[in-house]
Amino acid sequence: MLAGIIVLVECAACSRDPHAAMLKYAKSGDEYAAAGKTAEAIIEYRNALEKEPRAGDVRVKLAEAYLKMGEAGKAAQEYIRAADVVSDSAIQLKAGTLLLLGGRFDDAKGRAEKVLASDPKNVDAQVLLANSLAGLKDLDGAVSQLEQAIQLNPDRGSTYANLGQLELGRGRRDAAEQAFKKTVELSPNKAASHLALGSFYWSTSRLPEAESELVAALKVEPDNVLVLRSAAMFYLTTNRGAQAEPHLRRVYELTKNASAAFALADYYVLQNKESAARDLLEPLTKDQKAGYAAIARLAMLDRAAGRPADGYHRLDSILASDPKQLQALVLKSNFLFEDRKLDDALAAATAAVDAHRDALAAYLALGRVQAARNQTDAAVAAYQEAVRLNPLATGAKIALARLQLAKGQPDSSVTMAQDALKAEPGNADARLVLVQAMIQKGNFDGAQRDLEILLKKYPNSSAVHVQQGMLLGRKRQYPEARSEFERALQLTPGSLEAIGGLVALDLAAKKPGDARARVEAVANTPNVRPAGLMLAARTYAATGDLKTAEQLFRRVVTEDPTQLTAYAALGQIYAQQQRLPEALAEFEKVAQRDPKPVAALTLSGIIMEAQGNQAGARQRYERVVQLDSNAAVAANNLAWIYATTGGNLDVALQLAQSAKRVLPNTPEVNDTLGFIYYKKDLTALALPLLQATVEKVPSNPEFHYHLGLAYSRSGDTLKATESLTRALTLKPDFNGAQEARAALASLKESK
Repeated sequence: MLAGIIVLVECAACSRDPHAAMLKYAKSGDEYAAAGKTAEAIIEYRNALEKEPRAGDVRVKLAEAYLKMGEAGKAAQEYIRAADVVSDSAIQLKAGTLLLLGGRFDDAKGRAEKVLASDPKNVDAQVLLANSLAGLKDLDGAVSQLEQAIQLNPDRGSTYANLGQLELGRGRRDAAEQAFKKTVELSPNKAASHLALGSFYWSTSRLPEAESELVAALKVEPDNVLVLRSAAMFYLTTNRGAQAEPHLRRVYELTKNASAAFALADYYVLQNKESAARDLLEPLTKDQKAGYAAIARLAMLDRAAGRPADGYHRLDSILASDPKQLQALVLKSNFLFEDRKLDDALAAATAAVDAHRDALAAYLALGRVQAARNQTDAAVAAYQEAVRLNPLATGAKIALARLQLAKGQPDSSVTMAQDALKAEPGNADARLVLVQAMIQKGNFDGAQRDLEILLKKYPNSSAVHVQQGMLLGRKRQYPEARSEFERALQLTPGSLEAIGGLVALDLAAKKPGDARARVEAVANTPNVRPAGLMLAARTYAATGDLKTAEQLFRRVVTEDPTQLTAYAALGQIYAQQQRLPEALAEFEKVAQRDPKPVAALTLSGIIMEAQGNQAGARQRYERVVQLDSNAAVAANNLAWIYATTGGNLDVALQLAQSAKRVLPNTPEVNDTLGFIYYKKDLTALALPLLQATVEKVPSNPEFHYHLGLAYSRSGDTLKATESLTRALTLKPDFNGAQEARAALASLKESK
């Protein structure tokens, strides 16, 4: 009983004396830390600081505990707070170093300068200041600081290593090499010295010398985890995987942590040792921190092993527990993309972006799906956000360059590809896009220079030979172009780019039979994609076999209902053959049999419009958009009917906007939306869309007519007159010609 009373008295005393309570919690934290219970120690140190926030020594202990837990950001905050209340240079420098690692270079610089103000000869502070200046892009100032640090302590090898990095950043390789060698000279028994010199040799492609320094580093410190990891990466990147394994295994044996297990498992995957990888990953699925990452890797293994359902099941198990888990959402989007379930892939990528606005991987996944759905503008926006989040995101820059090329913007594509090459001069994809853009621009000499670089480095790349064939074809060197396309096809059987190039040469040489033979094989390939069907259909149409072309175009719209060009091609075939009634009857039968007849009903509607049966077309389109809200062709055509026959303009606007989200760069869709804006008296919104439409298809009189109406409403009589006149010049009897003449007459009367 007496002991209980004493405890109560002590607790009462603590509650009245915050300092005593702080000491009690701090002591408890120390005991937990000594026992290796870091999480419990953090709780006690935080309790202590609630009692006495200016206890600098406790903040330092809390910071060190956070570092042990791998939470560098929280550790930095605690060191900063400690440095603000304790006059201790070591704490200031620790805070500054963590700020530096976090990219807060100005703040790190301030900490270094604070130490130097009271201790001008503090070498550590000068090194911190130098690294901060380097982060702020003041390399000359950084080098100057390091030179001062070396004067103060010429025997400190790590300072020379810092100097070497900065000299390398300034492009002074010889000076950098001398600095790194000096590091080894001063500290021959430190692994870090050899690693610094080895990394320099590695970065400058002096691989034998790099390997020699890595071996020396391991000799002096055989269990240095950083060196072991560096050696493993070196052997992996130099295609000597067998020599990487012992180093990865040793790291795992020394650390027993999840990151080491993942690195070793990834290695086993590369070596096709699935069982060994699973043995490492399965235990990690129960780990509180690494569990989701382990499950995601196992999902990828399931998919690679031909068990996609198991892979999806694993990802869904993660999302059932955490619907916003980034890795699971991105990976699921990628799986769905590979399975050509683009709507579902888009939903997963969108969920990832909505939940993680600062996640590069989420925007990359979103851009990839949107590009595949022909939502070019949306894809561009996603990749631009990825580049904003990480200006060094080379993959996003390359994707942007490709999209700009597809939009007919070779100048922008060249700029973006060159920007990617500045960051990664050896990136073959960036150089290949640059070649494509230069060919499109007509810069054949520049394209040839870059192609020679690629051919020398990648002589067995199908994509490189395709572009060489494209260039030679543009230069009218047809036999040489054919040889390049055939070589590409040998390297990658089934390459659509190579087949397309050969088809173009066959047609130019008036060999339609050869062209048809090539695309027949493509069309009969199992799981052929719409792009392959389009190539085959266009080839048959170009050679006069309209029956086969029709069959193939119909397969295209069934596979991908957003392919507006396929619908247009089918319409031309039916009109050319005067088969509209027959085609309509067939599509109506298909619609009755198919549970989701999006393509059949859309084609029925198109034919009915061509026959002048707008009421019938309207019914078909309305049913399509009920079946599929993303059926852009039907939505666009229905919006046009509503807009031109006195329908509800608000509904028409919603439909047109829906179509534009799916087909953002299609002239017909932009014309519909622009015309609806005109009808709703939103001329400022209408004009950009109608102008873009005319720029893309300058030969369409109706597009000029609609633009003329918008100019007239905006008060620009001169441009309105020009557009209306151009429409009538292109085709005096186009649909709307009478109204165009009336509008012109009205403009003349108003002058």
